[in-house]
Amino acid sequence: MKIFHKIMFLVGLGLVLGGCAPSPTFLNPASLIAGHEASLYREIFIETISIFILIIGAFIWIFIRDRDRGGKKIVPPQLYGKLAWAAIPLLAIILLDGADFVAMAQTMFAVAPPAAAAQDIQLHVIGHRWWWEFDYKNQNIKTANELHIPVGATVQITLDSVDVIHSFWVPQLTGKTDVIPGQTNHMWITSNQVGEFLGQCTEFCGTEHAMMRIKAIVQSQADFDAWVANQQKLTPQPQTAQEQAGYTLVTTVCASCHSINPAEPDNKTGPNLTHLLSRSVFAGGTYDLNEANLRNWLKDTQAMKPGNDMNVTLSPTQIDQLVAYLELLK
Repeated sequence: MKIFHKIMFLVGLGLVLGGCAPSPTFLNPASLIAGHEASLYREIFIETISIFILIIGAFIWIFIRDRDRGGKKIVPPQLYGKLAWAAIPLLAIILLDGADFVAMAQTMFAVAPPAAAAQDIQLHVIGHRWWWEFDYKNQNIKTANELHIPVGATVQITLDSVDVIHSFWVPQLTGKTDVIPGQTNHMWITSNQVGEFLGQCTEFCGTEHAMMRIKAIVQSQADFDAWVANQQKLTPQPQTAQEQAGYTLVTTVCASCHSINPAEPDNKTGPNLTHLLSRSVFAGGTYDLNEANLRNWLKDTQAMKPGNDMNVTLSPTQIDQLVAYLELLK
């Protein structure tokens, strides 16, 4: 009984911890791709549970039928030479595996990427330790961690890594695809539902793997067009002395790793800062982007995300100047 109690305690603890925060899951699909994956999963899950119940039920029935009855010796009926006892399980396995194969083939065809069309969004996703870069090729937009797409649109994605293997996954929208250095992979994404959907790097990539997240925002076409128009605006010029000092820091001290020009090549260590404050998250999608978090980040990036590539020492005055300028980038 002690073992049973321990197992029940662990199961209960798992349920409690699992309910502490919502987790993204393809079982709550918001796209054609995730919908087909969820249907296949449920079909195989129901099939597996049914087989499990039948087998356990047979065992329980045999245990009850052949239990010790007050010392009386029970001899279970012996069945020999029955070809059916081998043929029936074999036939069941063939039928079940055949059905699973057909279901998986149908799912694979259903989620296969459609032929590229002129109206498709061309998105280049680049994995860094530990953040995602999104380069909208046709719109000349570069952003990080926060992905915007219009509802119903087909997004053709190419994936590259600048360091180690990552894996891109937004469960409610699409399947996962590895992001491998030296090898360009391809996938597509779409959504039939407006909303915000969370994703995650699913290939262990180092210390802060768990803090390499994705926030996908699916918008109406009008809202997406407005977002694109705002992202394409020129970087505002500093007006005050404080803002000018911050601009100087960004274009000198920060320029080796960051840019405020989306036309620059993809060779910067840190995210492009153009319209930084239009994003809702930063630092690998881990923290809400607000003034308090931004100040804490500039004060000590390693305290907020140990091991990240940004390791600078700034005075309180420099932090004030940087925040003053960065808040213009909306």
